[in-house]
Amino acid sequence: MAGDATLDVPQDRRQRRWRQVHDAIYEAARELFLESDFSSTSVDDIADRADVARKTAFNHYPRKRDFIREWGDRRRNRVHERLSKSVLAEPQLPVVLRHYFDELAKLNVEDRALTRRMLMGWRECGGPFDVDPHALIDIFADLIRAAADRGELAAAVDPDRIATVLYSSYFGLLYDWCEGTDEEPPFDLQVAFMQFLDVVLNGLGVRS
Repeated sequence: MAGDATLDVPQDRRQRRWRQVHDAIYEAARELFLESDFSSTSVDDIADRADVARKTAFNHYPRKRDFIREWGDRRRNRVHERLSKSVLAEPQLPVVLRHYFDELAKLNVEDRALTRRMLMGWRECGGPFDVDPHALIDIFADLIRAAADRGELAAAVDPDRIATVLYSSYFGLLYDWCEGTDEEPPFDLQVAFMQFLDVVLNGLGVRS
Protein backbone atom coordinates (compact mmCIF):
# COMPACT_ATOMS: atom_id res chain seq x y z
CA MET A 1 0.00 0.00 0.00
CA ALA A 2 2.83 2.37 0.86
CA GLY A 3 4.42 1.63 -2.48
CA ASP A 4 1.15 2.45 -4.28
CA ALA A 5 0.92 5.81 -2.49
CA THR A 6 4.49 6.60 -3.49
CA LEU A 7 3.72 5.84 -7.13
CA ASP A 8 0.74 8.21 -6.99
CA VAL A 9 2.88 11.23 -6.07
CA PRO A 10 4.55 11.79 -9.47
CA GLN A 11 1.21 11.36 -11.22
CA ASP A 12 -0.43 13.94 -8.95
CA ARG A 13 2.46 16.29 -9.56
CA ARG A 14 2.14 15.86 -13.33
CA GLN A 15 -1.57 16.51 -13.16
CA ARG A 16 -1.06 19.66 -11.14
CA ARG A 17 1.61 20.86 -13.54
CA TRP A 18 -0.62 20.11 -16.53
CA ARG A 19 -3.44 22.12 -14.98
CA GLN A 20 -1.12 25.02 -14.16
CA VAL A 21 0.12 25.19 -17.75
CA HIS A 22 -3.41 24.76 -19.11
CA ASP A 23 -4.69 27.63 -16.97
CA ALA A 24 -1.71 29.84 -17.82
CA ILE A 25 -2.30 29.39 -21.54
CA TYR A 26 -6.00 30.15 -21.15
CA GLU A 27 -5.31 33.27 -19.09
CA ALA A 28 -2.81 34.47 -21.68
CA ALA A 29 -5.40 33.99 -24.42
CA ARG A 30 -8.06 35.78 -22.39
CA GLU A 31 -5.78 38.76 -21.84
CA LEU A 32 -4.88 39.00 -25.52
CA PHE A 33 -8.48 38.66 -26.69
CA LEU A 34 -9.41 41.54 -24.40
CA GLU A 35 -6.49 43.66 -25.63
CA SER A 36 -7.43 43.18 -29.29
CA ASP A 37 -9.88 40.50 -30.41
CA PHE A 38 -10.17 36.79 -31.15
CA SER A 39 -9.37 36.78 -34.87
CA SER A 40 -6.23 38.92 -34.72
CA THR A 41 -4.71 36.94 -31.83
CA SER A 42 -2.52 34.07 -33.01
CA VAL A 43 -1.52 30.92 -31.18
CA ASP A 44 2.06 32.19 -31.35
CA ASP A 45 0.95 35.34 -29.52
CA ILE A 46 -0.73 33.23 -26.87
CA ALA A 47 2.26 30.93 -26.44
CA ASP A 48 4.58 33.92 -26.09
CA ARG A 49 2.37 35.56 -23.47
CA ALA A 50 2.09 32.29 -21.53
CA ASP A 51 5.85 31.70 -21.87
CA VAL A 52 5.39 28.21 -23.33
CA ALA A 53 6.42 26.56 -26.57
CA ARG A 54 4.02 26.77 -29.51
CA LYS A 55 3.74 22.97 -29.46
CA THR A 56 2.74 23.08 -25.79
CA ALA A 57 -0.03 25.55 -26.56
CA PHE A 58 -1.33 23.30 -29.34
CA ASN A 59 -1.15 20.25 -27.07
CA HIS A 60 -3.50 21.95 -24.63
CA TYR A 61 -5.67 23.73 -27.21
CA PRO A 62 -5.38 21.96 -30.61
CA ARG A 63 -7.71 24.52 -32.26
CA LYS A 64 -8.04 28.19 -31.42
CA ARG A 65 -11.76 27.68 -31.03
CA ASP A 66 -10.95 25.39 -28.07
CA PHE A 67 -10.36 28.55 -26.05
CA ILE A 68 -14.03 29.35 -26.61
CA ARG A 69 -14.99 25.88 -25.43
CA GLU A 70 -12.87 26.37 -22.30
CA TRP A 71 -14.50 29.74 -21.70
CA GLY A 72 -17.94 28.14 -21.98
CA ASP A 73 -17.03 25.30 -19.64
CA ARG A 74 -15.76 27.74 -17.02
CA ARG A 75 -18.88 29.86 -17.26
CA ARG A 76 -21.18 26.87 -16.85
CA ASN A 77 -19.21 25.81 -13.79
CA ARG A 78 -19.59 29.31 -12.34
CA VAL A 79 -23.35 29.24 -12.93
CA HIS A 80 -23.67 25.90 -11.14
CA GLU A 81 -21.63 27.20 -8.23
CA ARG A 82 -24.04 30.12 -7.91
CA LEU A 83 -27.29 28.16 -8.18
CA SER A 84 -29.33 28.30 -5.02
CA LYS A 85 -29.31 24.97 -3.19
CA SER A 86 -32.81 25.68 -1.90
CA VAL A 87 -34.12 26.08 -5.46
CA LEU A 88 -32.47 22.86 -6.60
CA ALA A 89 -33.68 20.98 -3.53
CA GLU A 90 -37.34 21.63 -4.38
CA PRO A 91 -37.25 22.43 -8.09
CA GLN A 92 -40.07 23.86 -10.15
CA LEU A 93 -39.33 24.49 -13.82
CA PRO A 94 -40.21 28.21 -13.93
CA VAL A 95 -38.15 28.93 -10.81
CA VAL A 96 -35.16 26.85 -11.91
CA LEU A 97 -35.07 28.32 -15.43
CA ARG A 98 -35.40 31.88 -14.19
CA HIS A 99 -32.69 31.27 -11.63
CA TYR A 100 -30.39 29.73 -14.24
CA PHE A 101 -30.92 32.49 -16.81
CA ASP A 102 -30.56 35.16 -14.16
CA GLU A 103 -27.12 33.79 -13.30
CA LEU A 104 -26.22 33.62 -17.00
CA ALA A 105 -27.23 37.26 -17.38
CA LYS A 106 -25.11 38.29 -14.39
CA LEU A 107 -22.04 36.51 -15.76
CA ASN A 108 -22.41 38.14 -19.16
CA VAL A 109 -22.90 41.59 -17.66
CA GLU A 110 -19.93 41.16 -15.31
CA ASP A 111 -17.69 40.10 -18.18
CA ARG A 112 -19.26 41.90 -21.15
CA ALA A 113 -15.99 42.69 -22.91
CA LEU A 114 -14.79 39.09 -22.95
CA THR A 115 -18.27 37.82 -23.85
CA ARG A 116 -18.22 40.05 -26.91
CA ARG A 117 -14.75 38.86 -27.97
CA MET A 118 -15.58 35.20 -27.51
CA LEU A 119 -18.96 35.32 -29.25
CA MET A 120 -17.57 37.21 -32.22
CA GLY A 121 -14.76 34.67 -32.40
CA TRP A 122 -17.20 31.80 -32.18
CA ARG A 123 -19.27 33.27 -35.00
CA GLU A 124 -16.14 33.36 -37.16
CA CYS A 125 -15.55 29.68 -36.32
CA GLY A 126 -19.07 28.57 -37.16
CA GLY A 127 -21.15 29.99 -34.35
CA PRO A 128 -23.40 28.30 -31.81
CA PHE A 129 -24.87 26.00 -34.47
CA ASP A 130 -21.64 24.41 -35.66
CA VAL A 131 -20.77 20.73 -35.45
CA ASP A 132 -19.33 20.78 -31.93
CA PRO A 133 -21.47 19.33 -29.11
CA HIS A 134 -23.21 21.93 -27.01
CA ALA A 135 -23.29 21.21 -23.29
CA LEU A 136 -25.84 23.96 -22.65
CA ILE A 137 -28.48 22.14 -24.71
CA ASP A 138 -27.94 19.05 -22.57
CA ILE A 139 -28.33 21.10 -19.39
CA PHE A 140 -31.60 22.60 -20.62
CA ALA A 141 -32.87 19.20 -21.77
CA ASP A 142 -32.12 17.68 -18.36
CA LEU A 143 -34.09 20.47 -16.66
CA ILE A 144 -37.07 19.89 -18.98
CA ARG A 145 -36.95 16.10 -18.50
CA ALA A 146 -36.85 16.52 -14.74
CA ALA A 147 -39.91 18.79 -14.90
CA ALA A 148 -41.72 16.24 -17.09
CA ASP A 149 -40.89 13.49 -14.61
CA ARG A 150 -42.38 15.64 -11.85
CA GLY A 151 -45.59 15.96 -13.87
CA GLU A 152 -45.21 19.67 -14.57
CA LEU A 153 -45.47 19.27 -18.35
CA ALA A 154 -47.74 17.56 -20.83
CA ALA A 155 -46.59 14.13 -22.00
CA ALA A 156 -46.34 15.40 -25.59
CA VAL A 157 -43.58 17.89 -24.73
CA ASP A 158 -40.26 16.92 -26.31
CA PRO A 159 -37.46 17.99 -23.93
CA ASP A 160 -34.86 18.05 -26.72
CA ARG A 161 -36.94 20.41 -28.88
CA ILE A 162 -37.65 22.73 -25.98
CA ALA A 163 -33.96 22.67 -25.05
CA THR A 164 -33.15 23.76 -28.62
CA VAL A 165 -35.63 26.64 -28.31
CA LEU A 166 -33.99 27.76 -25.06
CA TYR A 167 -30.50 27.42 -26.52
CA SER A 168 -31.37 29.26 -29.73
CA SER A 169 -33.15 32.06 -27.90
CA TYR A 170 -30.33 32.43 -25.40
CA PHE A 171 -27.67 32.91 -28.05
CA GLY A 172 -29.91 34.99 -30.30
CA LEU A 173 -30.50 37.47 -27.50
CA LEU A 174 -26.87 37.31 -26.40
CA TYR A 175 -25.56 38.14 -29.88
CA ASP A 176 -27.96 41.09 -30.09
CA TRP A 177 -26.81 42.25 -26.66
CA CYS A 178 -23.18 42.13 -27.80
CA GLU A 179 -23.80 44.93 -30.26
CA GLY A 180 -22.56 48.38 -29.29
CA THR A 181 -19.49 48.95 -27.16
CA ASP A 182 -17.88 47.18 -24.22
CA GLU A 183 -19.33 49.81 -21.91
CA GLU A 184 -22.82 50.31 -23.35
CA PRO A 185 -25.08 47.32 -24.02
CA PRO A 186 -28.10 48.02 -26.22
CA PHE A 187 -30.62 46.61 -23.73
CA ASP A 188 -30.99 45.00 -20.31
CA LEU A 189 -30.05 41.36 -20.77
CA GLN A 190 -31.70 40.10 -17.60
CA VAL A 191 -35.01 41.70 -18.55
CA ALA A 192 -34.79 40.24 -22.07
CA PHE A 193 -34.14 36.76 -20.69
CA MET A 194 -37.11 36.94 -18.33
CA GLN A 195 -39.42 38.18 -21.11
CA PHE A 196 -38.49 35.32 -23.42
CA LEU A 197 -38.91 32.81 -20.59
CA ASP A 198 -42.44 34.18 -20.04
CA VAL A 199 -43.23 33.28 -23.65
CA VAL A 200 -41.69 29.80 -23.45
CA LEU A 201 -43.22 28.88 -20.10
CA ASN A 202 -46.67 30.16 -21.11
CA GLY A 203 -46.42 28.16 -24.32
CA LEU A 204 -45.61 25.04 -22.32
CA GLY A 205 -48.61 25.64 -20.10
CA VAL A 206 -46.40 26.19 -17.07
CA ARG A 207 -47.21 29.06 -14.74
CA SER A 208 -44.61 30.72 -12.53
